[in-house]
Amino acid sequence: MRLIPKRFRKKNISSDIAEEFFKKVDNLPNREKKRAVFDLDNTILNGDIGDALFCRLKNLEKKKRVRSDGKPIDFTWSEYKDLMSTGNKEIAYRKITECMESVPEELIKNLTRELMNSDFSSLEHSGERVAIPCINLDIKEIIERLKKSGYKINIISASNSISVRVIAEEYLGLEKLSCFGMETQMVLSTKGKAILGGTVMEPVPVNKGKVELYRKRISDELPLITAGDSILDFPMLELVDNGGIVIWRGDEGSNLEKLKKIIGMRAEVFPVGLTGIEGRKL
Repeated sequence: MRLIPKRFRKKNISSDIAEEFFKKVDNLPNREKKRAVFDLDNTILNGDIGDALFCRLKNLEKKKRVRSDGKPIDFTWSEYKDLMSTGNKEIAYRKITECMESVPEELIKNLTRELMNSDFSSLEHSGERVAIPCINLDIKEIIERLKKSGYKINIISASNSISVRVIAEEYLGLEKLSCFGMETQMVLSTKGKAILGGTVMEPVPVNKGKVELYRKRISDELPLITAGDSILDFPMLELVDNGGIVIWRGDEGSNLEKLKKIIGMRAEVFPVGLTGIEGRKL
């Protein structure tokens, strides 16, 4: 597992939030098969690796072509932000993966590592500052302790699957094939290197697509713990088994209240919110 960059290291990694959470986990029903499923962006991470990677690719493209066929990426940062701001997030997430057609797999891996290892907190593109993500320390500790307790950990994310699996394996010590993102078929370039294809594979892990992916590629067994931050995660969060726990890293306003109504009495909603690098001094 890779070292934690200086910008989110801290001397004492003990987390009051993790301690409070595990008091609840210790009281969960004793199941032979323990499973937890997490969203990645703004849940495990403070920030969004999909945003940051796309921004980094667009900045790099100012200096050189990033596609192996030499063609420019035909999707702009402003087009992406317009889709996000108008509520078309599912389309936006899909397009920033599709537009990376012909980008080498190794370049995406290396840029993901560059971002995760960065001691800087943001990038800049078109006069806008874009956050560089880092791992939320509370969630990291929760994942580590769940692993020690025998839980199988899965990640389902709307970011590209290459970045998702680099972060899962190299920064969280998870089995990369148990973690999923927006995925395209890989093809070989004329030089024999793996590059991204241009068609996103089904099921697309956004909104209800996360549930479909879970059922098709992970398990028929309901998870005891689910974790997310967005209303687009609600369908996945609703997978939680009776008596389980839903970790909520989103706002503590109307969306949290909606989530509590959806989950009802069959599981506990555990708000974590903006903790880690934002809320805890290093």
